[in-house]
Formats: sequence, structure tokens, C-alpha cells
Amino acid sequence: MSQIAVGARRYPNCGGSDGAFGGAPTLVAWAIMPRFGLATINHSPLHGLPPVWEEHLDAAAAAGFDALAPDMFWLRALEEQGVSLERLRQALDARGLACMEIAGLAIGEQAETLRELEETLRYAEALDAEFMNVRIVVDSEPVAMEQLCRCEDALEKVGTRIALEFSRGTRTRGIADVRALMASAGTRDAGVTLDTWHFFLARDGPDWDALDALPIAELANVQLSDGVPFGDRPYFEATMNERCLPGEGEFELARVAQRLHDKKFDGAVVVEVLSAKLREAPLETFAKQAAQTSRDWWARAEVG
Repeated sequence: MSQIAVGARRYPNCGGSDGAFGGAPTLVAWAIMPRFGLATINHSPLHGLPPVWEEHLDAAAAAGFDALAPDMFWLRALEEQGVSLERLRQALDARGLACMEIAGLAIGEQAETLRELEETLRYAEALDAEFMNVRIVVDSEPVAMEQLCRCEDALEKVGTRIALEFSRGTRTRGIADVRALMASAGTRDAGVTLDTWHFFLARDGPDWDALDALPIAELANVQLSDGVPFGDRPYFEATMNERCLPGEGEFELARVAQRLHDKKFDGAVVVEVLSAKLREAPLETFAKQAAQTSRDWWARAEVG
């Protein structure tokens, strides 16, 4: 089993061989290809679906994903079924899958944040999670900064990096907001999650200048999906049910890929396509479509 220096502990097969993102296991291939993880949240108990966890892992592995990105509802349901975190970790290892990200931790008032941190910290340590997806849901900046630093301290001890997400539904509405909060709080290694759906559907449109100004060291990961403007429809309904596979919406995703390629980004991409329509498809079909369209998205930057 070949191991590449960057991410080798979590991604022993990142050189690729037989999967959808495969190829000759060379350093050249690693340098130009990000790592892709399949988010569980589209087929999660959050949407009333049973957690068919082994099917989820099998679908991700068969499609050639490097990792899984489990959500909290999915993980809680597994434990309620009697599936231990140790068993889940062993099942991921057996399929050559890492835990790319756990979604996620909401930073709010102190007591609530500490309760969530205790739970997510247990998951992060047991699954060797690379990232913890974090959202800021408290209005007070001093409280947000204090709790962010507290969470970073705890997660750092288990080797998990904070990936801060921006959206209309949180205190941070864009890349610049996240960077300003990290600077004010004095975080050490937290980074920005570039969620393409939230980037393109920000109230003022995509902030290309902020993306261009984002240093690669401050970019934690990417959450990839396509979409269309949702107009007057409710925001929550749109973000949970109306995303598209890469290339099947109206976003300028090729332009994002080119920007990332120019930054020499070869990090973690969580494929997070939340779609009521695609939720009806078998997991295996969904995973294959997500893998292929994501690979095609990156290829457009390489030839651009």
C-alpha cells in the first residue's frame, strides 16, 4: 500500500489505482489532483432516511472516493443502532476510506457549544477526522472568538483542523468574514471552507476578489456542489434540497476550479450535493455520479 507524504496517515491510497479518481500512484498525480470525500448528509437520517451505513461505505469506495464525510445525524443514528465508532473506523480502514470531515459543530453560547464540542470531539478522535466543519451561530463576536479558540484547542489535541463555513444562515456570510473572525480570534490553524453553493448564492453574489486574496494556507477545504438561484423560495429548503451535481447547474464552477488550480490546491474536496431528487436514487448510483462529475469539474481546470 503506497503512502504519499502529505496526508499519508489518513489517506494511505491517495496515489490512486483502480477507483474513479485512480491512475498511476505517482507524486505527479498527487500534486495535481485533490482528494475527494463523499458527504453522507444527502442520504442521512436528517432527511428521515435509515442509516444504511455499510451500503454508504461500499458506495463511496466503489465510486473511487478517498474518504467519507459523515454528518452528526448519521453518526448518532449508527450509535443508536449499536454500531460502535471502533467498528465504523475498522470498516472505513478496510475499504481504504479516511474520515475527511465531520459535519459539524455549531458555535453558539458557551453551554451549548461545550455540549456539542464534547460530542464532536469524541467522533473526531475515534475516526481520525481531518476536519471539523464549524458554523458560527452566535451574534456576539467576543463569544464567537472565545468559543472558537476553545474548540480549536480541543480539536487540535486529536489532530483535527477546524474548517469554518460561511453562509446566509450563519454569522459569517463570506470568505472575508471568516478570515476577519480568525484574525480577531487569533486562531492558529483554522481555515475557510469554500462551499461553492454558499459562495455563488451569497446575497451580493460571488466574491471573486476575496477568493483570489485567500492564501492557500487559510483554505481548509472545499464543499462542492452546483446549483441555481432559488429566488423567493425559502433558503433552508433550497440549501437542503435543491443543489445539483457539479456541471448540472448554473454556477461558474470551472472558474472556481481554475482559481484553485492556480493556487496549486491539492487538498480536501467534500462532495456535498443536497438534492431531494437525487436522494431518491440508490446510494451506489448517487456516489458514482458524484464521483464522476467531481472529477470532470477538476479536469476542466487542468485543461483550462
